[in-house]
Amino acid sequence: MTSIKDILINARQESYRMQHHYLGVEHLFIGMLEIQHGIASTLLEERGLTSKYLIDAVRRKIGKGNRQRLWAGMPNTPRADVVLSIANDLALEDQRTEIIERDLLLAILDENDSIPVRVLHHLNINSAKLAADIIARPRESSGTQPYIRVDFGRGFDAAKPVSEAELFILRRMFHGYSQLRIERRLTGGYSGASLYVVTPISGDDTNDAPLVVKIDDADIILDEAARYDAHVKASLPPLTARLEDKPTTSETSALAGLKYTFVTGSDGSSRDLRDAAADLGTELGEWIKRELYPQFGATWWMQSRPFRFPVWSEYDWLLPPLLTLEYVPDDQIASDTLIIRDPVRRARLRDLDYGTPVVVEGFIVQRIYRGRNALQLSIGKGSEVARRAYKIELRGVDFSEDVFYRGEVVERIAGRVWETRDAVLLNDLNALDPDFDPHARAIPGLDADLRLLNPLIYYDTLLDYIVSGSLSKLHGDLHLGNILLGPNRTPFLIDFALARSGHTLFDWACLELSILNDVIMPHMRPDWDGARAVLSALAYINRGVAITDPQLSDLMRPLVALREIVADRLSAEGKWSEYYIALALCALRAVSWDTLAIPQRRLMFCVSALAMSELYSRRSSDGSVDTLTSDDPSITDQTGL
Repeated sequence: MTSIKDILINARQESYRMQHHYLGVEHLFIGMLEIQHGIASTLLEERGLTSKYLIDAVRRKIGKGNRQRLWAGMPNTPRADVVLSIANDLALEDQRTEIIERDLLLAILDENDSIPVRVLHHLNINSAKLAADIIARPRESSGTQPYIRVDFGRGFDAAKPVSEAELFILRRMFHGYSQLRIERRLTGGYSGASLYVVTPISGDDTNDAPLVVKIDDADIILDEAARYDAHVKASLPPLTARLEDKPTTSETSALAGLKYTFVTGSDGSSRDLRDAAADLGTELGEWIKRELYPQFGATWWMQSRPFRFPVWSEYDWLLPPLLTLEYVPDDQIASDTLIIRDPVRRARLRDLDYGTPVVVEGFIVQRIYRGRNALQLSIGKGSEVARRAYKIELRGVDFSEDVFYRGEVVERIAGRVWETRDAVLLNDLNALDPDFDPHARAIPGLDADLRLLNPLIYYDTLLDYIVSGSLSKLHGDLHLGNILLGPNRTPFLIDFALARSGHTLFDWACLELSILNDVIMPHMRPDWDGARAVLSALAYINRGVAITDPQLSDLMRPLVALREIVADRLSAEGKWSEYYIALALCALRAVSWDTLAIPQRRLMFCVSALAMSELYSRRSSDGSVDTLTSDDPSITDQTGL
């Protein structure tokens, strides 16, 4: 068991890193969490919380101190003295002269009013139950994980094996079973997450009900569990997937896992909609309209309220970082260097040259990429999505010198321009081998006489457009892989990593793009002309005109049904510009997905171009022309297109 001396070394280092210059209970707690295989980290990992996640949570609660020291030495806080006194009494009761980790953790829980205890309560950890488990735990208990046999069902594709780190999570997640059978891998989304259908098997060879298991980066998984509790849990229909138990974490990797109930029919069948789309055929759209929309819409999309917002606040986070910077110490930057702060003026940043020094002030740490020594920052005002807008990535950060934590407000940090957002988007387009000039203001459209706005030229102005729309609860990643069919074709959803309240049409734009990519484009030629053929049919749908090509007409029927749902959710009848904005920026995001096949990414670029062009002039259902008004931000002058 670790002694107090080792914990104090860690605690004082933490206080120094956080610029506190005193020793508090929060530093002692973090000092324990930094001990690998210690009792604090082990017990809390068993409750689904990684040490790193907890340390970030405590740091967010206390914040960083001032660089200027106002006293000498590192005095204890009064509360730290109380906790250390309780820990000393516990050691004496056990006939020891030195405090160990177990004593200190019990003392913190016994005092019950420090910042660490408040953080634990916020994360739904019962401190009294935790203390009882510490007392009941054998002093020399082994952390060795029992072996659980893992087999694979007939439907599992062995071409992509399950990693050892994922197997560790699965075995820990199903502790107490003798065997697991991984039935199949679900297609999921375009992130790095793995989704499996897993059947746990008891020692007497009895199969329990299968579950959906999601494995991803620990921070993402733990945030997903929190989002589920905050946005999803109370609003799900009676028959649908629900989160089972707390997350399962691992001290041996950066991964964690979640279990969702897997709703199946009497024959045990249940598939995601991407897999079932071929069987549903032309009924796919009607199923979405009749089953998915009303079942979840009653407490989600239909529960909308007026919401006026600048486009950037809801959609900028989809795009690549505004800037990627190479970290530079602040003392190496001239006093007249360009400063980026909120409100961000993007026009000043688009043409920055490689190597230009800049200073970023008042941004929040959104992600920490320790494996590649990088930070991702974003602005810190507004709604949850707005806090992720205007991402700036810093490379080459030395985490051994500076401590950062998610949610921290970075007062000032400097770097030199490595790459701009425009450069990233241009590189993504060039990777698709375009048959047009990627720098042109207009690109080939539906035929030789009609050209479309180039999204790379016009997306930035679109971000400043003001939308009068609606706000509702969102799934946040509504694509065919996250929609499953249960008994009697009833729908249920999985993967709530991006669940939130936001622009109501966002989910439906995501689903439309998923249908285009997964259902329609595989039937087309893989070149740019194949993408334009789909675009021609989409333009007919935009104008409410029948598609003349029979094959395309059948393929596009799901989108016709989906557009009926969108029409029901428009904030103003016939005002389709609200939807085209969502479609344009969601499609532009997909161009950057290297997990999406090149033909589909070509289609996404074309869809973005068509949606942006539709924002100019489009006939609504009553025959009037719906255009951007003179008091709306102008996107461009179409002269010469």
